[in-house]
This record gives sequence, structure tokens and C-alpha cells, in this order.
Amino acid sequence: MHESDLRKALEGEIAEPCVLPLRDLGPADGAAPLFPGGTLQLTRNDGDAAGLRVRGRAPIAICSEPADVRAEFGSTDGEVSGIALAITLPGTGVRASEIARLYGYELPELPAPPVTGLTFRGDAGGFTLALDGLSGDGGILDRDGAQVLVVPAPGGHVLATRSDLTARQVSGLGVPVAVALPAGVWLALPDGTVVPVSAPRTVVPDHSGGTDGLGRPRTGATRVPYAQHPYPGLSPRTRAVPTADGFVVLNAPKFGGPGVSFIPGGLLDGHHGIEVVYDKSPLSVKGALQVQPAQSPYRAVVGGLLTFAFGGGAPGSRGLYGMGTGAVVFPQDAGTRPSFFAFASLGAEPGLGIPAFRLTGVAAGFGWNSRLRTPGLGDLTTFPFLQALHDPSAIGGDDTNPVAVLNTLIGGPSPWITPQQGALWMTAGLAFTIGELIDGTAMAVLQTGADLTIGLLGTAGTSFPKTGDKKYARIEAGLQLVIKPNAGELTVGTSLNPSSYLIDEDCKLRGGVGLTVWYGNHPDRGDFVFSAGGYHDSYHAPAHYPRLPRIGFDWSLGGKVTVSGNAYFALTPRAAMAGGSLDVRYKSGIIKAWCTATVDALIEWKPFYIDVGLSLSIGVEGSVKVLFVRITVRIEVGVSLRIWGPPTGGEARVKVWFVSFTINFGHAARGQGDKTLDWPGTRAMLPEPGARARLRPGDGLISEGTPDNPHQGDWLVKASGFTFGTDTQVPLSRIELATTGADEVVDGSPFGVHPMRATGLNTRQRIQVTLEGQRVDLARWTATAQYTALPPQLWDDTGDPEHGAGQEPHLTGVTLTSPDPDYGTSTGYIGEDTFTIDPVYPEGKVPLKATDAPLTPAPTRPDGVIGQIADGVDTAASRTARTRLHALMGALGLDTEGAKADLPGYARNMTGYFTAEPLLVPAGATRTANVPSAPEGDN
Repeated sequence: MHESDLRKALEGEIAEPCVLPLRDLGPADGAAPLFPGGTLQLTRNDGDAAGLRVRGRAPIAICSEPADVRAEFGSTDGEVSGIALAITLPGTGVRASEIARLYGYELPELPAPPVTGLTFRGDAGGFTLALDGLSGDGGILDRDGAQVLVVPAPGGHVLATRSDLTARQVSGLGVPVAVALPAGVWLALPDGTVVPVSAPRTVVPDHSGGTDGLGRPRTGATRVPYAQHPYPGLSPRTRAVPTADGFVVLNAPKFGGPGVSFIPGGLLDGHHGIEVVYDKSPLSVKGALQVQPAQSPYRAVVGGLLTFAFGGGAPGSRGLYGMGTGAVVFPQDAGTRPSFFAFASLGAEPGLGIPAFRLTGVAAGFGWNSRLRTPGLGDLTTFPFLQALHDPSAIGGDDTNPVAVLNTLIGGPSPWITPQQGALWMTAGLAFTIGELIDGTAMAVLQTGADLTIGLLGTAGTSFPKTGDKKYARIEAGLQLVIKPNAGELTVGTSLNPSSYLIDEDCKLRGGVGLTVWYGNHPDRGDFVFSAGGYHDSYHAPAHYPRLPRIGFDWSLGGKVTVSGNAYFALTPRAAMAGGSLDVRYKSGIIKAWCTATVDALIEWKPFYIDVGLSLSIGVEGSVKVLFVRITVRIEVGVSLRIWGPPTGGEARVKVWFVSFTINFGHAARGQGDKTLDWPGTRAMLPEPGARARLRPGDGLISEGTPDNPHQGDWLVKASGFTFGTDTQVPLSRIELATTGADEVVDGSPFGVHPMRATGLNTRQRIQVTLEGQRVDLARWTATAQYTALPPQLWDDTGDPEHGAGQEPHLTGVTLTSPDPDYGTSTGYIGEDTFTIDPVYPEGKVPLKATDAPLTPAPTRPDGVIGQIADGVDTAASRTARTRLHALMGALGLDTEGAKADLPGYARNMTGYFTAEPLLVPAGATRTANVPSAPEGDN
């Protein structure tokens, strides 16, 4: 049914009938058996057609008197997508078997209290019908074609199915067992055993009127209302018989000892599972090992989960608690590697540390050939690993079936962990309290592979006061920092959990804040968005932008007055926006009153555009019935003002009671007239001419320009290789690279200039490199095209940038790298002018003979020279002589440049300066006779 049709059906006055054929409402089809003819015939007591809510009294199929019914509907994209019914049954209630019979179930008389109310919730995937008044949770669960009836009773839960259900279907329904259920009626014992329920046979008179052999009236037994079979793995004689105060299990299965259960779980999708339970104070252990089929190229998943508690064993009570889980996924063939993951957490109360900072839990996990789904902001409160860090029982404690938890991790339509070849993930975290006021968790996540992900996740919460029954505030928030280097995406966000409130528990807080940046190889690189509470209603946010709830509150004061407020702010490369609203409503009987105020502002650039609006509305409405006519009087006073431009324009609206009028001034709003700019107006929005196209050096640059002007002029580059590139802020349709033959072409795409309403434009850039006047063949160079996301408001080619895909990548340049140098195989021709001669004096004998004597005494290498230098280089006599030498050199005008007379470091490190004893020639040694002297002027 369409939302507008439903709203019309809900409209009406008090005491007027509201008729809704539930079978025409897809999500409400599961509630049809509750009402005569499948139609909800409601006598209205209250309602809000705009909010899709109604309340009144309606006939019920199992009651002689009407029941109080409250109905609320949800819609998606204009279609009714969900329904919620709250039904209070008249009198003392009805038996659960009567309600079961409406849905085709036949149950024996069960030892259970009467049902006093019904709560129904339905959507496209199925429905739940909760039975109120029982000793525990019970009702009908219907999801994806699988249905089961659950009734809590002394000694366990009664389960009824009309068709065979697999273990996966049972787990998906959230039933307190995780085994397959054939069609029939069953009793699920607390230890997980499933026993068939026998229906007692009632003796009735034989309608034939005959007698038995003793002359007594002949009797017979009533037919058993359902077929029942023994459960696989149990004795055929094992039965559960209902009594007035519970069940008697005949031929009960035997277990391993007091407080210990080791239970075969039966067939699980063709494979077996084992459940282990140990519960004997002060230690409680609960676990499961399960085998499930897997999707190709894997054949089976073997997974296990174990939780334990020692002492108090739960958060809030003193003791230890923890959990561990893991699974191995086996491949079908040798070409695929097995997949594996493991995770464990340990917590304690009151924890370790001081009151300023106390550690209450630690956790770590690892996966090989495995992928961990990173939770979004909305999933942080349900992320199992964060839950286990703060409270392991939240995903596997005394009230949770371990097999169901395991299915949540590795099964279902959106498993948290899936096998993936070549992927690796790790996680580590801790739970803590700060100052005995703030409870928090923090977890680091690393996911490798093609989708490399680095994340920091966490939650934080506090309440005021921390102790006591009355709380005046509770703030809980989820935190997220996720980086995907390969994909080119950075996300930072936080959101308030639905449990947050202020002043009163009915004053609920909500909202989210996020920053996302796209870079690198991402299709939307260059784009970013910061949003607190979402976007302006007139802003068409691109599909890749995160959707965040409005920052605000909803406060119900005594059921008659409701106050709600909203606020938002967002900043993107092309726009900024902010706004808020306050809504106060009063409703009591036939009187309604309201006051609503809103402010919204949107500023865009390239091209520049502003849209600002504000409004205020105050009204009252009363309804009274005179004879057979209901009269409604509505008085409302409202004003609104909206201004936009350029070109500047606006409108003002005034409403007083039943009179309203609009005053328009200036130019029409965007989309209501011709906003085409000419070339001068468009050129003013472009970058400066020097910034529109640039030539940039890269690797291999030694220096640029001249010493007098280092940033202008020629580039000095390395002969071993060089890289340079071009970039523009204008889309390029074609880049031509000059070669010794035909130009090589890098293709872009056509574009438009949206302010001028011009489309199908093309631009060309040609690159030519010369060396000593000769053209360089760029075909031998490596060319890498550069693409940049540009704002569609300026360069859109579709004519409708507001509804396009957002910033699209355009060709904006190219990077060129020179080929590797060719060193060749020879040095080439070397002329005589290449060589120079340095004369050596004194001139020696050429050529030398073996019998020639040395011109100077032969040097020697005596031992102990290094030690003598170390002992004498920094003595008092050496320092005095060195000081005198420096003074004499200074007198001669020779600058010693601050040379020191003291050399303690040189003396200390002498053995490091010399690697061997030095060669020595005696001081004053003369040259051998007959050696010519150097020419005059060369001495």
C-alpha cells in the first residue's frame, strides 16, 4: 500500500471507525489471523495521520469483547514498509493454545499463565508476535519463510513448527536452541536437549452407543492433534508429558555428571555439532563446536566458542569473565589455502589500576586468509568484538547460545568474518574506566589485502550521577577512525547511541558527526565532506557522501507535550550549509497546539549561490462533535522568508488563520529562470592565468634557475634520469606528446562549462621537448596520465550537476619520465687535448732500473710511534709551543682560524686515527747527491 493511501485511511475524527484490510498491507499480513476477516476495524480514540499512528478499540478473533489496539506504521520511498501493533487483551487474558490455533498450531494444554497482551512487529522479511504475561519471552517468530512458536514453561521452552527447519533457519529466528527442528511440538530443556512433547489422550464416549464386554458404555480416545516423531539421537521412547505444574520427561537422556553436560547437537545442515556446558559454582563454562557447509571454493567450516565466568562472573559483580572463539575453513582442493581466525577477551571486576584509570578488559584477534567486516558508525553498538571487550556475556554468556553466536560471526546474510585468500586481519583492544565516571572501549583493527584497512573503533559512555536509582543524564557514543590507503579513503566519525538522554529518560539524544576525505586512486579523489547532523534539504548530496542523523533531541513531557530540536552543519568543496529547527507540540483530548521555528542556510561557490530561509508558525486546533457533525476549528499564524542569489531574489509568505499570501521580489530562484552566465562572468570564477596550467619538475632535478633568481630559468637535471609533469585546473580532452614521428595521444573526455550552459567542449595540450635544438622523441619516455576530480557545478557536461554522480575525474595532466641512460660499450674517441701534464720536481730518472738507488733515505715503521704521539701531543710543553706558533703565524698575517692549543680529544682517540704505525723518515735527511734542483721560482 502506498503511504498516501494509508494516511487517508488513518484520517478521521475521534470515535470514527478506521478500517484497514491487513492482507493488503504486506508487512501486516502476519497480523491478519488476529482480527475477524483479516481486517483491523478500529474505533479511533486518538491518532496522527501525518505520523502514521492510530489508537483505539477493535474486535479480536479470540475475544468476545474489543481490545485496546495501538498501531504505528513505517514507510520507505513512499511505500508502507513496516507495522507495529500493541494489543491489550480484555479480562484475564486467553490461553496460549488459543492464539497458536489461529496460526495453524495445535498444542496440548500447557502449564503456562494466560496471555494478557500481544505485541506485533512486521516488515518485508517477516514478523514477530510476542505473547505478554507469560513467565518469559514467548511468541511466534517468522523470518524468510521459516516460522516457529515459542512458549516458556516450567522446565524449558515449548517449540512448535509446522515444517522441518534446518539449524541455520532456527538460529536465524533467534530460538533458544541451535539445532534442526522437524515439524512437531518440542520441549527445549535448559541444557539444550530437545525432547518431543506428547499430547495426553482424552477419553470420550463412543457415539455408536455400544457397550463393552462388562456392559459399560464404550469409550474412545481423541485423535492426537499433531504428528510427533522422536528426535534424532534420542531414544524413541523419550517424551515430555505436560502436567499441571510442569513437564515430566520419560526415559530422559543421560549426561556426564552433576552440573556437566556433553550433548551431541544432532544434525546441523548435514554435519554434526557438540555443545559443552559446565555450571558448578564458582566456575561456569559454556561452549560449542560446530561444523557447517561453506561456499565454494571451501567445503566446510569448523568453528568453536567458549565462555567462562569465575566468581561473580559478570560485569558489575566481582570476578573474572571472558570468551574465546575461532574457526577453520577447509578448502575443496589443494589450490586453495585454509582460512583461520581466532579472538579472545578477558575482563574483570573491579579491574586493575587506580580510580583515575582502571583497566577492566583486554582482547585480541587474528585472521589468516580471512576478512573482517569493518563496522560503520551505526554498527558499533552491535560489533561482536567490541561487545565482548566490554561484556563477553553480550555475545556468549549464560543467556546466549554459543552456536547462535558463532553463526552470527561466520554465518547469516552479513557475516562479520568471511574467508578471503591472501587477506590477513588483526585486532587488539581494551576496556577501561576513567575517574570512575567514563566507561570506554578502544580497539585497533588492521585488514590487509587489496582492501587495506586501518581502523580505530571505540565506545564511551557516562551517566550522572554514577550511582543511585535516579539518573539525570546518560551519554553513550561510538567513535570511528578508518583509513583505506589503497582505496584512498579516510573516515572519522562519532554518533550518539539511542540510549543517550538528558535530564529525563524521555528526552532522547541523537545525532552523528563525520569527516570523510577521498584521495589517491579513489574515483572521487579530491573530494571531502564534513557533516554534523546531515545536509540542507535542498542540497543534493552525492551518493558516496555519508548519511548522518540530525543532531537533536526528542522529549516527551507527560505524554501531552513533546519538544524536539534539530541542528546540522556541513562543509564540502563546493558548498557550506547550516540550520536548525525547534518544534513544540501540545495535545490533550480535542485540543492541539504547536509552535515551530526553522532556520536554514546554503552557500555554494563555483558558481557562487546563497539560499537562506527562516520560518515561524504558531497554531491551535480544536474539535467538537455537534449531533452527527464534527466541527474542527484551526487557527494558525505563520511567517516565512527566503532569500537567494545571485541574481538576488526571494519570497515572503504570511498565513493568518485561513488567509495566506506570498510576496515575491527580485529574480526567480535557481531552477526557475535562466541563470546562464556570459564568458566574462564565467572567467571570473576560474583560477588566475598563471595557476591554470603548470609545468612541474620531479625526480632528478638538481637545481632550478640561476644563483640570482633560483626559481626562474632552466632546470639543471641529472644525466641518469629525470621526471617532469604538467597539471591544469581545467579539464583536458586530449594531450599530444611530440615524437620523431606521429604524436602520441592521451585521451580525456569532453566536458562542459555549466555556468554558460555549454556542453561537449574540448581542450588540447601539446608537449614538446628539445635538446640542443633537436626534438626529443617522447615515445621513448614513460607517460602517466593524471586524473583529478573537479566540481561539476563548473565543468558538468550533462546539464544537471545537482543530480549527477558528484565530482568526476577529468584528465588534468601527464607525468613524463626519461628513459634509462644508454652507457654504451666503449669510451669513444679521446683526443690529445683531453690530457694535461703536471710537472714533478725534482726530475727523476726515466726509465727506472732495478739497480737504481733511492733519492732519499728509505722510510721505516718502528713500533710504539702511535703511543709516543698520544703521550706527547697534549703535554704542557706541546701546548706552550703550539700557542707560540699560533702567535707567530698571526703576526705574519696568517689566520689559524681558531685552532686550539689543547688537543685532549686528539690524544685520547689517537688509536682510532691511525690504523697502523706510520712510515717515518729521519728529520733533516738530505737528498742523494747529483739530484738536480727545482727550477728557479718553483721552490
